[in-house]
Parts: sequence; structure tokens; C-alpha cells
Amino acid sequence: MAKRIYFKEHIDYLREITPGRRSWEVAELFNERFNFSASEAAIRTLRLKHGIKLTVPRTVKQYTDEQIAYLKELSERGLFNREITRLFNERFDTSRTENAIQQQRCKYGFKTTARNYWKSGHEPWNKGKKGWQAPGAERTQFKKGHRPQTWVPVGSETVDTDGYQKVKIADPNKWAFKHRLVWERHNGRKIPDGHAVIFGDGNKRNFDPDNLILVSRAQLARMNQSGLIKNNAALTKTGAVVADLLNKIGERKRKGKEKR
Repeated sequence: MAKRIYFKEHIDYLREITPGRRSWEVAELFNERFNFSASEAAIRTLRLKHGIKLTVPRTVKQYTDEQIAYLKELSERGLFNREITRLFNERFDTSRTENAIQQQRCKYGFKTTARNYWKSGHEPWNKGKKGWQAPGAERTQFKKGHRPQTWVPVGSETVDTDGYQKVKIADPNKWAFKHRLVWERHNGRKIPDGHAVIFGDGNKRNFDPDNLILVSRAQLARMNQSGLIKNNAALTKTGAVVADLLNKIGERKRKGKEKR
């Protein structure tokens, strides 16, 4: 993702809201005002770069121990961040944003595990299907009861070199991208050939179904080319529509040239 550029309007507003507020409060207000999803650390760096210092001592805790414990409990239920935010605000009579709650969960490592996504009544599309193996491969397999040191159970998660989260869905070593699994579970069907699922806000840890957008490969190429993938899901969805129009216009132009 391209590095964000901040203008005088952003810096002036940051200078206006910082006095008397904690770092997380400044980040929340800033993101809400400009519809951004910048992390608290990024906003802190921006403040320091322009000499904007906090006037509230850093020793003040952002969340109480009770709130942290409740966040952990909600995360372990396998809920999406939107639902976690709603329940948190209802219990403590606060108005924390989804972005603030997600940052806090990430800070403490409170992640929703893959096994929690497959709740009663929501079966994955690949239930009952065993991982395919080539004929004769059994000769090189470990014997029953023996597992390699690198073995991890089904449902384990990892992050690849591009920052995408993957989930182990079958033995011996079958993995799938978590955002694709969530999209398929939520929509009750497989992702069509020639299509991809992208993160609407660019955050590869936001698995809310509303943030996962299905696009064709042609749309995705045009969106990357024209900078139509934003840090806001609604804008990115609009970008997908615009990409479709641009592709159709380009196709008509090509057909017009062929007729000449």
C-alpha cells in the first residue's frame, strides 16, 4: 500500500485535538474525522514529526484490567470485530470505534481462532473432503502415530511473507487463506474461478465480511492500476464499480479500433 500523504488540514486538526487527550483518543478522533484507519503508532509518529506533544501523562491506562479481560473473552468466542465492539461499548457504556478495539486486541494478541468460525449450523464447504494426494505418495508418508516436528493441528494459523493469514484445514499440510475461508463461509459458496477476495480497508487483519470484497481479476488489475483500492471498504467497493466501467470503456475502444 502506498505511503499516506498528510496535508496542512490534517496537521492543523491534529494540533487542535491533541491537548488534554491521550494518544489513543487522538488517533480515534483523527481517523473518524478523515475516514482513515491509521494506527495509534502512526499518528504518534506524525505528531512527534510536527512537534505536537501530549499533555496527558502516558501512565494513564487506556483500558482497565476488567475491560482487557472482557476483550479477551469476546475474542475467544470467535466473534467479528464489529460485534466485539458493540458488546464492549454496551457493557462499559463507552463509544470506542471498531478500529480502536481491533488495535487493542492486536496489542494483546487477542485473535479469533479458525475453529471458532465454524459454529454449529455453519459448516465449511469442504466438510467431509479429504486432502488429495498423488498415487503412490503413501510410500513416503510417516507411519501411523508418527508426526514430523513441524506438524501443527488443523485450525492452526500462520502469516505468510506477504502478511496474509492462513489456516490449516487438513492434514498432512493443507492450508488456505483465512479471508477466503471467511468469505466462503459467510456467503455459503466457493469463490468463483477468475476472482479474488480483497480487504476493503487494506487491513489484512480485518476479517469482517463487510470488509471482504469479491472482485474479478480484471477488476483487480484495473483497481491496482488506477489506485482504486482505498483504506475504506465503502470507497473500495465504489472503486470496483468504477473499474468495471473503465474496463468496458477500454473494451469498446479496442473493438472500435479493430473495425477500422
